Amino acid sequence: MDINSIILSDAALSIIDNGTWVRNIDGMPGLGLNVCGLGSPEVQKLLNAKQTEMRTKNGGKPLSAEQLAKSLNETLAEVVLKDWEGLEDNGKPVAYAKATAKKWLTTRNGERFASIVLRAAQMVDADANSFVEKAGKNSLTA
Repeated sequence: MDINSIILSDAALSIIDNGTWVRNIDGMPGLGLNVCGLGSPEVQKLLNAKQTEMRTKNGGKPLSAEQLAKSLNETLAEVVLKDWEGLEDNGKPVAYAKATAKKWLTTRNGERFASIVLRAAQMVDADANSFVEKAGKNSLTA
């Protein structure tokens, strides 16, 4: 087994940290999300800070499932999701705006969208080397 199929290249770590476009997420053609991975130091720092603050407010008690979800969804909105393409509202394209992303990712009616963004970020983490290979192939054909 080639070690390079197991470890992450520096280019793959850069994709996890800085983000890349993820398309065809769970069979949603036309949707593209530019996301970084959950393993990004920036993501981990913000998520830890949010959860630490919540635990402090809880008097040191463990966080509830709702609090964990809230901290994750806020992190998705603030750091993970960087852009989108292919989203429409009643047939009209919706331009990416951080405020819109936060609204959609942190409210109950946006739970499905949050799960799609989370899935895209997990795809980046799980297959960063493949994203690097695809980017290389696309630059050769461009």
